[in-house]
Amino acid sequence: MGEEPLLDLVNLLYAVSKEEKEKHPRKADTYWVTDLVRCALKREYELKYPELVEKEIFTPVFILGTLVHRGLQELLKSIMGEGVSTEVEGSREVVLPDGRKVIVEGRADIVVKISDEMIGVEIKTARSDYELPKPQHVDQARIYNWLFNLNQTILVYITPERVTQYLVSDKATEDEVVSRITSRKIPRYDWECKYCSYSVMCPYKVPSK
Repeated sequence: MGEEPLLDLVNLLYAVSKEEKEKHPRKADTYWVTDLVRCALKREYELKYPELVEKEIFTPVFILGTLVHRGLQELLKSIMGEGVSTEVEGSREVVLPDGRKVIVEGRADIVVKISDEMIGVEIKTARSDYELPKPQHVDQARIYNWLFNLNQTILVYITPERVTQYLVSDKATEDEVVSRITSRKIPRYDWECKYCSYSVMCPYKVPSK
C-alpha cells in the first residue's frame, strides 16, 4: 500500500484536465456560449482572477463529466464513423449596440451529419433528474443551433436515476445573442452562487436557503 504506483492515474487525470483548460484561455473580446447562459459577472471575474478557476478542474464532478463526454463521443464515432465530429469549435462576430465588435465562440460536444442535416449533441451529467431539461441547457442548445447553423441539437442527460434525451429545434437569433452579451443579470439563476468559485468575494451573492 505504501509503494509508489507504476501508473499514477490520478495524476494523469489531473494533467489531462489542466492541459484541456489551458487550450482555451479567456480573451477580453471573446464571449463563450456558456457565458450567455449564466451570471454575467462570472466572465468578468474569470478574466480578472483566472487562478480561482483552476481548482474547478479537479473536482470529482468535473472529472466524471469529462469521462462521460469522452465515452459517449468515442461510442458514437465507433458506431457511425465519419459522419461524427467531436469537440467542434465555431465562432461568429457580432456587433454590440455601442458599435464594438466581439466574437462568440462555442464548442459542440458532437456534431452528426445525416444526409443534408447537421445535428448537434450536448452531453450533460447531473446529480439528479429533477426538472429536466434545465433551462440554461436548452438556451445553450438554441445558441449552438445559431452558431453552427444546426438543424437541431439533442440534449443527452446522464444521471444516477435516468438516461434520457430532449430535442431542441429552436434557434437563437443574433439579436438575442447580443442582448445576452449586454445583459447585467447577476446572477442569472439564484442557484449559481452555491457552485461559483467567486462567491467568496461577490457582493451579489445569493445565500443558499
